[in-house]
Formats: sequence, structure tokens, C-alpha cells
Amino acid sequence: MTAPYTSALAEELAPGLLERFQRYVRVGTQSRRDRERSPSTPGQLELGELLVGELRALGLDDATLDENGYVMATMPGDGPAIGWIAHMDTSPDAPGDGVEPLVHRDYDGGVLELPRDGTVLDPERMPELGGAVGHDLVTAAGDTLLGADDKAGVAAIMTAVAHLAAHPELPRPTLKIGFTPDEEIGEGATLFDIERFGARCAYTVDGSALGELQDETFSAAEAIVTIEGHDVHPGFATGKLVNATRLAAEVVAALPAGLTPEATSGRDGFIHVYEVEATAARATIRAIVRDFDDDRLDAHCDVLRRTAEEVVGREPRARMTVDVRPQYPNMRRYLEGHPEIVGRAEAAMRAEGIEPVRTPIRGGTDGSVLSQRGLPTPNLFTGGHEFHSVREWASLQEMAASAATLVRLALAWAPS
Repeated sequence: MTAPYTSALAEELAPGLLERFQRYVRVGTQSRRDRERSPSTPGQLELGELLVGELRALGLDDATLDENGYVMATMPGDGPAIGWIAHMDTSPDAPGDGVEPLVHRDYDGGVLELPRDGTVLDPERMPELGGAVGHDLVTAAGDTLLGADDKAGVAAIMTAVAHLAAHPELPRPTLKIGFTPDEEIGEGATLFDIERFGARCAYTVDGSALGELQDETFSAAEAIVTIEGHDVHPGFATGKLVNATRLAAEVVAALPAGLTPEATSGRDGFIHVYEVEATAARATIRAIVRDFDDDRLDAHCDVLRRTAEEVVGREPRARMTVDVRPQYPNMRRYLEGHPEIVGRAEAAMRAEGIEPVRTPIRGGTDGSVLSQRGLPTPNLFTGGHEFHSVREWASLQEMAASAATLVRLALAWAPS
């Protein structure tokens, strides 16, 4: 039996939301880490143009796409200006072009076999599927990610805007709509024009499971270890070759096994080596470092640096540099002084029949940097799951609940 929606409103919003979501995920918008300009890929501009056209069709006549790939628009209302933000790009961690969305009605709780590459969604390995029995699930075909991160958020915002536009009698504040590029590579908020956006506060719609309300993220840094060896012909290498590839492998192997993403959970931080490029002459190790506490983040960076120095230091002919770059801060410190922002989101969720789930994000959102820059921005759920993988899926019931929560959030901020 198909699972019930959280409210009659969510059920009303679901068909339009699904149609929008399927349209948006078909636009290839993967960001690239080697970005040379904003946005890093042209597909993000394509989706931005599409969204601007839809916003204008809904009466948001000031909707624009700027040269850096940011979409902004205003829905007039009464009272303070409140922002809703989602990102248009998808992760570079899995194939993302040619997404074919598939709808699996009334999920029965078993193994879901996708048609390509032998990809399966197995509830024994993906426990969240156990809570989605009876839901209408959306997946890709098995050889690409779906793009629910964060096109589920984009679709929820657009659906809420469409509902409010169709019901001018519903109370709402002035709503500022923002869609950002390149969030997945940590650049979504860097060129965001907060002054032009003009909101008192905002909400990113970029979470996962039903009810998530997040006002705390990791603090984050990127570390790049570069090792210079000495390459010679292997047939004449005795006593001469300094193999940067072998040194890089030793560095990675020497990092603490208990300080990896797969070995940590909850409030534990980690060092995640996500890429190694190496030849005998030169090797580059790229890692992200995360923790909720700044002092522990610094300690993890020191562990990485000391490990690399110790390993490479055993070979005096090798050269090494370690470059650590801050990426985003824990948003908690910027939101603690504004409890009403999270409080109104809690009230909106409860009005939708959802009990808020206050969990820290083991990651980041545009809200981390936006909060640091003066726009307090907590994060709301979208109904997407298994992000950054070909096993990504979304629940239509949960996505519709996200859109309905936004409608109720507009009411929560409307003048009484």
C-alpha cells in the first residue's frame, strides 16, 4: 500500500514536484574541481536559464542569471525578506551525464535492481530504505548519480514558489530565491552577492532524510601534498631513482586507519584522501580534512603534515610541500545568536506533521560560508539519499514534504 503523505498539502504538491525534478535531473550539471571560472561547467548555466524562465512565468519578474551562474529572484510579500537557497551542480564523484530518472511506485521493501551496470539498492546495506516501504522512489538507471543533491532542493523550492504564486491569499514574507553553482566543489557561496540578495536570513534546502534541520556543519580544510622525486631509466636506476609514487603510497598507508571517513561517525572528524596522481618523478596527494571542532581540525591537519614529513624525510633527495587551505567553517558559531531562525523552521515542520531531527552535518552546505559572511543560513531536508553515488535515490513523499514545509515556513515568517 502506498505510504501516506505528511499532509494533504504535500500530496497536492507531489505531481508537480515530480515533473520538475525529472526535468531538472536530465540537465547535466556536474561541477569540476579544476574550475577556471564560475560556473565550472556550462550545464549549470543551462539549468540556470531554465529556472529563470520558470520563475518569470510564475510572476517573479526580476529573476536573473548573472555571469557567474547565480540565479536570484524575488516573490513580494509582507515583513522581512527571507531566503530559500539550493545548488544547481551535482557531484563530480560519480558519472553525472545522461541521467535517466526512473520512478518505482509503492516500493515493497526488497532489493531494487536498476537496469544498468548491475547496480542494486539493497536495504541490508542501505538501512534508510527500510523506512521508505510504500514510498514512490526515484532513482537513476544505475550508471549515473541521480542528482537529488541538490535538484531535490531546487524542485522543492520551485514547487513551493509555484504554490504560493497560485494562492496569493496565503500569507508570506518577501521571499528571496537563490540557486547557486559549484557547491559540490566548495565554491557555491564564494561569489554569492549577499547585499543584492537582500535577505535577513536564509535556508538552504540541501539536507537528506525527512525532518532534518541542521545548524551545525563540519569545519573543513583541503590538504595537498606534493612530492618531487628523481626519475631515471629503470634499467639504470640503482642508487639513483627516487620514486615519488612509492613515497606517496607510503604516506597514505602511514595515515591513521582510525581517522578515515569509513572508520568514523557522529561527531568524529577524519582525513579523507580522495585522489592521488603520481609518476616516478612527481606525486600529488589530495585530501579533505574535517571536524566539528576547530582545534581538532588543526590537529588532524598536523597529523597529515607530520606523517608526510616523516615518510618523505627518510629520503633526503626527495622534496615535499604541504599546502593546507581552509574551505568552510562550522556554521554553529554564526547561528547561535539567532535562535528564532531555527525556531521558525521547527514550527513549520511541526505544522507539516514532522518532528524536527536536529543533527550536525557530516559535510557542509553553502550555508556554512554564507553564515560566516553575515547571512545566517541553516539547512533543511530534501528527501534525497545515498548522495554522490549511482545508488542515489529520493522519496517522492519526502520531497513533497520538503516543499510543503517551505510553504508553511513562509507562513511562519509572515507578519501576524
